[in-house]
Amino acid sequence: MLALLKTPAARVAAIVLSAGLLAACQDDAIDPIAEAEAKLHAAPRPAKIFTVSDQLGLLERRFAGRVAAVQTVDLSFQVAGRIVELPVLESQQAKKGDLIARLDTADYDRALREATINVEQAKRELDRLATLRDRNVIAVSAFDAQQDKHDLAVEALKEAKLDLEYSELRAPFDGIVSLRLIDNFTTVSVGTPVVRMHDVSEIQVDINVAEALFGRVRDTEVVSIEAKFPAYGDKYFPLIYREHSSQVDDVTQTYRVSLAMPRKGADQLYPGMTASVRVKFLPEGLSLGEMFLIPTGSVAVDGDGQSYVWIYDDGSDAVSKRKVEVGTVMGDYIPVSSGLGAGEDIVAAGAAFLSDGQIVRPLR
Repeated sequence: MLALLKTPAARVAAIVLSAGLLAACQDDAIDPIAEAEAKLHAAPRPAKIFTVSDQLGLLERRFAGRVAAVQTVDLSFQVAGRIVELPVLESQQAKKGDLIARLDTADYDRALREATINVEQAKRELDRLATLRDRNVIAVSAFDAQQDKHDLAVEALKEAKLDLEYSELRAPFDGIVSLRLIDNFTTVSVGTPVVRMHDVSEIQVDINVAEALFGRVRDTEVVSIEAKFPAYGDKYFPLIYREHSSQVDDVTQTYRVSLAMPRKGADQLYPGMTASVRVKFLPEGLSLGEMFLIPTGSVAVDGDGQSYVWIYDDGSDAVSKRKVEVGTVMGDYIPVSSGLGAGEDIVAAGAAFLSDGQIVRPLR
């Protein structure tokens, strides 16, 4: 065989045969470019879909919030004594004026009786000296001294009445008893905390706002503030601004903002529960309804410098190219002044990787 290949004619025949075999192998091989294109059209490309809305003339920010009490107070007695009645339970709702705790009043009852007797005695003596003074039997100074004793006795009586009143601890506002800090039949001194109460006359929600956003957004730009709570599913409740801290947190570099809503219709919310707060605002320079805000990643630019987006057809799952007029990028969003209408669906990201008529798999 090797001898046959040594002739010129044999070598030419071998070359032609090898070329034919190589061509046949190339015909059978899979073109990688064609394979990639086939896969592209066979499996629709996933695409996040964004619905253009009138409300998306607004920027939106979300914050993690926490339900807080309007005020939290540790209630204590203004007099000392032994607690003999502590009827409230933890998590119990209390109305203003409801009894929280009562002291043993034996000592205060006795002090009140003594003070009453002292006033009566001082009054009788004062009347007697007044008669003698009118007859010029005693000096005026003697009468004045008795007048002072009588006045002091009256003040002591007032104090005894107050001490007896202070032996009862009552709710200063409508609220919830969150903690009992001491047990019944305990002897307490003045100022010893007995129970902790939350003022829940309204629902307060606290959020922490980053200093960059806090200093940039004005209150006149805020359009709406809403919150939803795990206890109420996807229902949103409107909130209003109450106050904010003027000192930044040293660790998180955030400011605390307190928001509020009526308690009616949200009776299952208690301090410490979590909330998701949604704030919508209209940046200065934009007019609501004149522009739409769409994701920045939904806009691409062609070779002529013209901005465009991909319109998604819900019926065919195909996309089509449309030119739009855009403004200045605002973070994650960019304003569109023409080319789009409310209710239209666009591809939110990856605009540069799509082609006209391409089928996509929508992701909402």
